[in-house]
Amino acid sequence: MTATSTDVGRFRSGADGDRWWWSDHMFLIHGMQPGEVVPTRELLLSHVHPEGRSVVAGTLDGCRDDPDPRACEYRLVSMSGAVRHVVMAIAGGGGDVTGFLVDVTGARDTLLAERVNSELALALESHATIDQAKGILMLTYGVDEDAAFGVLKQSSQRHNTRLRELAERVVQVAAGGIEATTSELLDETLCGTTASPVPTARRRRLDLHTERSADASVLRVAGSVDLSNKDELADAISRAMLAAVDLGHVTVDLRGVGRVGPVVADVLAAALRRSVAHGLTLTIVGGCPGRTVSPAPALRPSLPSRS
Repeated sequence: MTATSTDVGRFRSGADGDRWWWSDHMFLIHGMQPGEVVPTRELLLSHVHPEGRSVVAGTLDGCRDDPDPRACEYRLVSMSGAVRHVVMAIAGGGGDVTGFLVDVTGARDTLLAERVNSELALALESHATIDQAKGILMLTYGVDEDAAFGVLKQSSQRHNTRLRELAERVVQVAAGGIEATTSELLDETLCGTTASPVPTARRRRLDLHTERSADASVLRVAGSVDLSNKDELADAISRAMLAAVDLGHVTVDLRGVGRVGPVVADVLAAALRRSVAHGLTLTIVGGCPGRTVSPAPALRPSLPSRS
């Protein structure tokens, strides 16, 4: 917003500080009629918000003997009690002071309105993207809306990624259509979420069988693993560990799993941490070749594997 004559007031004061002159617009900015009162330094300062009064007083006094221009911004309280944002620019030297008072309230309000409108538009766009991502997760994993949002939120927090950015990735993954490969790509995008969604429809079948040998507790896994049944696998491994407390050795047999992807790797990495904490040896058997994502490199040496 460009200042006009109605936004700018002018003032002068003499070397003695007692003789002040205000332009008509200087009175109007303060909510007064021109010539309604005799302008003084005290009158000007009385309309400065208390938080800025010392700054304005220092700016006025500093110009008396210093020819360099000075400026400050402050809140002006008019006769009606309205608060206006103004900028004072003054120059002195030889005792005389000449200055301008610019009312920037309208410009600040316009800038604030533009900022609010921009943030509102962004929020609406983000909401639409998140809703679209939730719908994709609901269709892919067969979960309800709350569970789908829970998956997004948990993955966002764990990976320190903005919710909207994660939702955009989900939408991009599904751009080619909801296919079998889409589920795998979504697993890779969202793997690392803390809690899996609670399925309300299509949960992939997962066969879990635990048996005890002479030297180990063995968990045999068959079927497909994704976010919809991730907790089942994690719970089964935990039970196998409990059964191996006196043996010290747990074996997870994945030869019946169609694909060892990022979700399985995430579960195994967590299981490894628990096994180390409890002094157990964890052995992973099987896992067919293909699109395979292993646990973090630092963890891989502790996951002995045999086919």
